[in-house]
Amino acid sequence: MTPTVSVDKLVLEYKDVPLSVFYRFFMRVLLQKYKVRWRVYRKLYCYQFHIRMGKGEYLHVFYKNFREKEGFLHTLRLETRPEYYERLSEIWEWLRQKASRVEFVSCDIAYDVPFSLENVVVMSRDIRRSLHLYKTTRYFGVPHQRKQNGYCRVYDKKQELWDRHGIQMEGELTRIEIVYKPAENIELTHIRDCPPEQNKQYYAAVITDWAAMKPKKAEQIRNIQNGTNLYTRYIREGVKKELASQYVLDFNGLARKEWERILEPVYTAVLGVA
Repeated sequence: MTPTVSVDKLVLEYKDVPLSVFYRFFMRVLLQKYKVRWRVYRKLYCYQFHIRMGKGEYLHVFYKNFREKEGFLHTLRLETRPEYYERLSEIWEWLRQKASRVEFVSCDIAYDVPFSLENVVVMSRDIRRSLHLYKTTRYFGVPHQRKQNGYCRVYDKKQELWDRHGIQMEGELTRIEIVYKPAENIELTHIRDCPPEQNKQYYAAVITDWAAMKPKKAEQIRNIQNGTNLYTRYIREGVKKELASQYVLDFNGLARKEWERILEPVYTAVLGVA
């Protein structure tokens, strides 16, 4: 069994973009005849608009962070899935020429496991990162940490596909989604050399055979899964030893193997290189 790896959302920033260029960018998007919703934002950015490019295809655009009070050159931020950047590749080429540089901000790395949610065990290596449950979804972190590095949620992807998109699939599917956000933005031309290393944040295993587990360890695992008892470090290490006979995920290896493939549509659309 090999989990599949993808990116659910990727955030880029164009630096030092004049307001006139932002307005021209907005007009060029309108000429594409996409559905556009404009808003004057009051939290982090002065302007924002949202584009629906097709069924389930979106692009969020933000301009001028409120912290940028001096001068007339500001940050333009984009949020969408990697493959959706290809839809406006001509505009990205034009915009890149107007900005000083393009930087990678963050992305959500998704690891899809073909097993049910009850068979997937995820433990934060930082005991301070609390586990919260909402319905069947497990959250490592609180809502205001949603965009911070290491925020994680574990959920039934099969059920989500049915609930949100009416897609029914055979078998089981669980998704482990972890935010990758470096301490500082990285120029997009260099991000290929900086794949996420999330083994240091989480331990994860898939139980392929519950019958092989000792009853006491199985009980401890279920308590860890539902957050009723996170146990001491000593007990958690004992649980990991018991899980060693099952399938243990190597987040670093999985991400490193697929990183260039994941970034390829972004490099092609935004930088004009493969």
